Amino acid sequence: MPPSEKELVMYQKATAYDLIGLIKSSAAPDKTYTPEELEELIRAYIRGLEEK
Repeated sequence: MPPSEKELVMYQKATAYDLIGLIKSSAAPDKTYTPEELEELIRAYIRGLEEK
């Protein structure tokens, strides 16, 4: 059975929180990210999910 709309929203929120945690944990307090660096972090996160 495919996930419900509510479950999909829950998965999207979990992903967003995972990315926030990843960005915060990998940066010094004064670190800023370029769009390219953010893209690479997101792509690495997705690759990690695909390997599971």
